[in-house]
Amino acid sequence: MKKRVPQGKKNEKQMGKASCFQLVEKRIAHFKDSKKLKTANNYACALKHFRDFRANKDLAIGDLSAGLMRDFQSYLTEKGLTMNTISLYNRSLRAVYNYALDEGILTTDKRPFRKVFTGLEKTRKRALDSEVAQDLVQLSFPNDEKTAFARDLFLFSLYMQGMPFVDIALLTKKQLQGNHIAYQRRKTNQSLKVYVHALANAIIKRYRVKDPDCPYLFPILYDPKRKRTILYSSALRTYNRRLARVARLVGLDEPLTSYVSRHTWASLARQSGVADNVICEAMGHNNVSTTMIYLTSLDTGTVAAANRKVIATLTTPREPIRET
Repeated sequence: MKKRVPQGKKNEKQMGKASCFQLVEKRIAHFKDSKKLKTANNYACALKHFRDFRANKDLAIGDLSAGLMRDFQSYLTEKGLTMNTISLYNRSLRAVYNYALDEGILTTDKRPFRKVFTGLEKTRKRALDSEVAQDLVQLSFPNDEKTAFARDLFLFSLYMQGMPFVDIALLTKKQLQGNHIAYQRRKTNQSLKVYVHALANAIIKRYRVKDPDCPYLFPILYDPKRKRTILYSSALRTYNRRLARVARLVGLDEPLTSYVSRHTWASLARQSGVADNVICEAMGHNNVSTTMIYLTSLDTGTVAAANRKVIATLTTPREPIRET
């Protein structure tokens, strides 16, 4: 006669047998429902790479081990991913594992992530010097409208006090109020009101979405020709890819990215004698550094004057650089 297993023991044996892939997918769905789209996208990217590493062969969440995760990290390293990206994927999978522990899906913590990198590698902040920035302004693209658009968005960020790409992408027509743009930084939730310099306004006029049904100011998250929306992650990849081409045209050894314009504005502002607290306020930072107290708000005239100093460093007449 077969020995009957008590219900409690049976459930205990089933603990940790939940599908790893399905559990990650469940968390992705949760973050999408909570409107935490960036977190959902990070988890989705981590799952995609982990699926590829596993040749799409699922496993139980309880079968994750330190050796397996170390092999996964080696796999990502061989694919050329940066350590910070690898850390992001490791942390995403670790969060799912911890979720399983919190929910009682796992009863034993095997600490499978103890031998992989889950920290942050300090990266060098790259900024263009004023001469290279001027070359970028003078660069012309007679036969490449898409690359020209990327360069102009980069310059728009510079003209708008280092406005981050995500905030540019999400700008709506309603946020353009006279000669100012009022917006809330996606990252810090800080409200900013930025004076629209004539050079920035020229870029707005050149690319403003004319479709009345589209709320966005620029055709970044919306394709007017195909009348369809574009995922932010896809728009960012496209933007950085085109900026890499711009970098080659101005003779840079390293590619431009969406972050470089922000660092460049801060660097040029400091070189122009703008105080750090004004730079901080202009860029929508919460504090100048981790060791300094939070700032009180500055008047928009002070910040606009700082921005004019930066733009003045970019507008010295030079011979135009043409695409070859």
